[in-house]
Amino acid sequence: MKKKLLLFVLFLCTCYALKAQTRSVTGKVIDAGTKESLTGVTVSIPGTKTGTTTDANGQFSLNVPTGTNKLLVSYIGYQEQTVSITGTNMTISLATDIKNLNDVVVVGYGTQKKKDLTGAIATVSGQDITNRQTLQVSEALQGAVPGVSVTRNNSAPGAGATVQIRGVTTLNTNGPLVVVDGIPVSSMDLVNPNDIESLSVLKDAASAAIYGSRGAAGVILITTKRGATGASSIDYNFEYALQKPTALPEYVNSPKYMRYFNEQAVNDGAATGPYAQDAIDNFDKNRSATPDKFPFADTDWQDLIMTNKYAPRKQHDLVFTSGTEKLKTKVSLGYQDVGAFYDNYNYERYQFRVNNDIKISNKFSATADLAFRRLNNLSPVTNPFSGQTPIYEARVMPPVYAAYYTNGAYALAKDGRNPLAQLNEGGTTTSKSNQLQARLALNFKPIDHLTLTAIVAPTFDFNKSKAFSKKIAYTNPDGSPSAASNTSLTTLDEDRDEIYQITGQFLANYTKTFNNKHNFSALAGYESIYSNAESLSASRDGFPLLDFPYLTVGSTALRDNAGGATEESLHSVFGRVGYDFMGKYLFQANLRLDQSSRFAPGFRSATYPSFSAGWVLSEENFIKEAKWINFLKLRASYGEVGNQRIIDRNNNDVQVYYPYQANIDLRNVLFYQNGVLVPLSSGSQTVYAVNDIRWETTRSTDVGLDATFLNNRLNVTADYFKKSTKDILLQLDIPLNMGYDKPQQNAGILDVSGWELGLNWKDKINDFTYSASFNISDAKSNIKNMSGTRQESGSTLVNMEGSQFNEWYGYLSTGIYQTAPIAGTAKTSAAVTAGDIGYQDIDGNGIINANDRVLLGGSLPRYQYGGNINLGYKGFDFGITFQGVGKKLSRLNNDIVRPFQEQFGNFPTYLEGNFWSKSNTTEQNLAATLPRLTNTNATNNYASSDFWLFDGSYFRLKNITLGYTFDKYNVFQKLGLKSVRLYISANDFLTSSKYPKYADPESGNASYPIVTTFLSGISVKF
Repeated sequence: MKKKLLLFVLFLCTCYALKAQTRSVTGKVIDAGTKESLTGVTVSIPGTKTGTTTDANGQFSLNVPTGTNKLLVSYIGYQEQTVSITGTNMTISLATDIKNLNDVVVVGYGTQKKKDLTGAIATVSGQDITNRQTLQVSEALQGAVPGVSVTRNNSAPGAGATVQIRGVTTLNTNGPLVVVDGIPVSSMDLVNPNDIESLSVLKDAASAAIYGSRGAAGVILITTKRGATGASSIDYNFEYALQKPTALPEYVNSPKYMRYFNEQAVNDGAATGPYAQDAIDNFDKNRSATPDKFPFADTDWQDLIMTNKYAPRKQHDLVFTSGTEKLKTKVSLGYQDVGAFYDNYNYERYQFRVNNDIKISNKFSATADLAFRRLNNLSPVTNPFSGQTPIYEARVMPPVYAAYYTNGAYALAKDGRNPLAQLNEGGTTTSKSNQLQARLALNFKPIDHLTLTAIVAPTFDFNKSKAFSKKIAYTNPDGSPSAASNTSLTTLDEDRDEIYQITGQFLANYTKTFNNKHNFSALAGYESIYSNAESLSASRDGFPLLDFPYLTVGSTALRDNAGGATEESLHSVFGRVGYDFMGKYLFQANLRLDQSSRFAPGFRSATYPSFSAGWVLSEENFIKEAKWINFLKLRASYGEVGNQRIIDRNNNDVQVYYPYQANIDLRNVLFYQNGVLVPLSSGSQTVYAVNDIRWETTRSTDVGLDATFLNNRLNVTADYFKKSTKDILLQLDIPLNMGYDKPQQNAGILDVSGWELGLNWKDKINDFTYSASFNISDAKSNIKNMSGTRQESGSTLVNMEGSQFNEWYGYLSTGIYQTAPIAGTAKTSAAVTAGDIGYQDIDGNGIINANDRVLLGGSLPRYQYGGNINLGYKGFDFGITFQGVGKKLSRLNNDIVRPFQEQFGNFPTYLEGNFWSKSNTTEQNLAATLPRLTNTNATNNYASSDFWLFDGSYFRLKNITLGYTFDKYNVFQKLGLKSVRLYISANDFLTSSKYPKYADPESGNASYPIVTTFLSGISVKF
């Protein structure tokens, strides 16, 4: 009993001692401006996990150890504070965090605070781009920015994506101008995503007019990371990934192929098909007895070509950062290596960048940057028979052709067209691209508020490629030489390109605030861009050695060479003025004058103005009373921008540098001399020159809203825009007796209208952080004038007056004829019968022809959306990114729905059970969704029509990432490591659409597949 009493007394003493070591602190947290209570505020002891949150009245109570004199108070949307413990009942005021509104946004030739923007400018952080886990910047933008359309048709090693801002702008080139650290570049994919600090998208003319003749399609400004004052650091990141196709078409085996091919032949009037019934019924038996005899192969060409079920991808990034008051340096080295699903295909990239910021004195400072990029590409030469890639060959070649004989030698396949032999033995194309870019800037501050900057930036490109197409010597099954071959001669083609561009800029920036109310800024600048390119090519045939790809080995009798050069220059002066009154009323104006060497002297100059204004309603007293509104701004803009990128007369995306000049095309022509044909060089003018050709001009208006609500947790951006492009360059008809091709003339008008919406939510609950964002946008085009001309693409898409850009164009179908059409029915030909597709006779003349074609609907994606969800808890991070298209008219690719391409090709599995057939029951034919098998009427059945169009909208999970960061572990700190992050990720791994399982919504016809990527990585900070 005494022992129990003693233990009880000791317990009470212990509890009293423990209580004496802590004390209770209570208090209330309020908004510093409104004095209202804040619920859910985290109150904790600095450096520990001990903490609590405020209740519905803003009250908190926390036991703190004796000797603790500080509390850490944090709440999303407010500035984090460390406060002293002043008593047991404290009142803590938190100030609104306007950091996001004060963030600096990169704009044309300068920066502005986000809250002061009056144009439509979107920004993406470098971290957001890196989190997408892509090698190309263009692909990382898919679904990331409202109003930015990113499309792709393959995921081949090194492939990027097509980027358009607010839909199309012209009937010519619609790619945006890309500027890296103030210097124009040819592609955003030249930049390592891990080097990017921020990316700004100038979407309206008010923000892009400062770039004048190059800003019509929008501008993308990329700012790379720079050094900072502080301790030096080294960061290393490694990723290894495996890629697999999201979808692949499938094809039938040999017996089915022969049966269907015979059915087609009978449908087209033959008594029987070319394949004997015994060959079909006893295929396995015949194959075992005569394996090398046609048609007893059963080759899965796609499986045979794509030997790598998973394509590897690896990436290394090493970054060194150091900074003092006088010198800040950031050095990065990146390496990427991407394999393919088949051999002889690889992409390798080296990237090096060093950025230096130098403080010379209080008046002078400088930046000195250097970047180098090298690309090594290896790919098979295109097939001499089709001019196509291994993917196309693997899908078109039917299974009845063998890849190997039983003796192991390559089989002839289709008359020497063996896709596997071509891939392995037919030769490769190797290309090496090198780019060196430097940027030197000198800043001078002669007086307060004024900064003068001089910039010079040369860029050097050195590119070379070598295509070595080898002749393959085939044998017959018995081993004797065969006369069949893939090509008549072994050929080597070599190309060399050298491009030099130098950009010079002089900028004067002035900013000053008067009476703490009037904020004024001004920019004046001059820019000169000069570019020169030279190319050289040479080739020889007749190589006796197949493993020595050098020109000197080829035949001197079978050789060719060519060369050329282009140059252009652009000189510009520009300016910008901005004014705001107490951050409430905002105004900005831009003006640029461009002079381009591409136009005749009297038409080289063009002026591009823009005006924009903003009204910050949240600074008005009648809005300040709404406590849930933290920031609200209305803005409106008008501007003009131009386009000088003119494509060639064949509508290829190839630049024409001097369209106003009468160019002479040189070529070899045969002349009679003394009764003998002699090849001599000659020249002729083939295109009529129009001297007064001038710039395309786009006028754009925009109204928008920027707002933050609920303690800055909810951000909203919305825009409505219209733009109209006039003087679009078109090829207009001229009298044939003039003897010239159609010249480019300023004639077209294109209108585009659309809207954008972006939502973002960010919050924190103790150690748990979460955010979510969503954006959606739409743009619709309308061609107002083409001066009576039209542009057709592949007999399926058209640009014409009244159409959308690249609108589907074709017949209106009446369905599949279940019986032969009755007499007098309008048809494309007399051969149309049961099982074929019928069409409406629009003009009522009793014949279906090109005049019966109508507009079927837009082919471009509509209602494009994207978003992400990010979660964080202590060392864990988790993110999901998604993207999709809400409306799109699509047509399945030929490799999915077209049987017997090239009149012998493969038979897609998708067709089985879906096509009309005489062997079907009546019910089966009524349910058939595809026409009968026919080559004779293929032109009728596969003509462009609404029969083949379907809902191509889709939803895709772009990325999912899970990571954990070790940053508070002694074992790492003892090794000199600041932190280690391990992560796993998957890209493009889930898609929902109405496409069949054999097809991906983004994949092009017979193109390299879109891929799903499974990735793991490690990031180490020293």
